[in-house]
Amino acid sequence: MTKKLPEPSKTEWLLMKICWVQGKSTARQIFEETLKKKDWGYQTVKTMLDRLVNKGYLHREKLGPLCLYEPDVSRSKAVTKAIEIFTDTVLDNTFAPLFAHLARGKKLSDEEIASLEKLIEEHKEGESDERSN
Repeated sequence: MTKKLPEPSKTEWLLMKICWVQGKSTARQIFEETLKKKDWGYQTVKTMLDRLVNKGYLHREKLGPLCLYEPDVSRSKAVTKAIEIFTDTVLDNTFAPLFAHLARGKKLSDEEIASLEKLIEEHKEGESDERSN
């Protein structure tokens, strides 16, 4: 990522998930969607949206009395950043414990196993290419 983004809170993640699904939305539309999961007041949601603007996750456009919010960071970039922070902070940049936990936590589908095997092969090929240079 080119810009340094502060880590969003658990609450901010919920709002970002809504914004990624809805795209450009008013604060009222986002608030109404949050009511399906949380009992927050409108002003609380508006404050959190403004914090996400300040953190660089959302873009705000004023149209008279309305504010339109839209993601300024893609979901994949935000998830990548969160994983990087987690692996650096909690796992000291080791990935094996994460994969072991995920594999033990649920039954992996054949597709997931194939995907992991492909990633491992690509990683091995990348390492052998680096050694030969």
